[in-house]
Amino acid sequence: MKNTLRLLTLFLGFFILGCEYKTPVLEYFPTMYDSPAREAQEADSFSGNNSSSRIPPYGAIPVGYYPYPYLEKKTPDDLDGPKKGLENPLEGKVSLGDLMVGEKRYQTYCTPCHGVQGFGNGNVVGPYPRAQTKIPAVVSPKIRNWTDGQLYHIITMGRGTMWSYAYQIEPEDRWKLIAYIRKLQEYQLKNNPKLLEGLAGN
Repeated sequence: MKNTLRLLTLFLGFFILGCEYKTPVLEYFPTMYDSPAREAQEADSFSGNNSSSRIPPYGAIPVGYYPYPYLEKKTPDDLDGPKKGLENPLEGKVSLGDLMVGEKRYQTYCTPCHGVQGFGNGNVVGPYPRAQTKIPAVVSPKIRNWTDGQLYHIITMGRGTMWSYAYQIEPEDRWKLIAYIRKLQEYQLKNNPKLLEGLAGN
């Protein structure tokens, strides 16, 4: 008798495990498992502004984001401190990999105006209407004497006809770009010193 009950229990167990449910399993508090998703710009009566897009609290910043502290400074000459802006975290420890990243960013975003060698003669420079203003040479004595913080400020905020590249170039890559510009300046100063004397750096 006991063996029969054991076999029957075992059979029922395999039978239940092998069943396929044709109806959904009963769930308690289903909204805790599957919360209603909202589409972008969808109206949501639960929200105070009747929108599914939530407004972050005042002063909230994304994780890993550090606000630029000189947003109100219009020119690099207005920057404070001995470094004239932020301090370069790569100073004294620039690697070949950093220079390669900086070169890539320069070739992508800078050469159209400033030129491959930094003389301000990129492919957009030419007779009217291609470029109506003088493009500064990044290897000029004026820009060579700027601090890394001032160059970072121009890349971040823009200057004159140059727009901001804050959205195109990540903060850490801006320092690598500056490191490459310094190498470019060093090269031109060593190999073409006479050409640099008459260059303009607006």
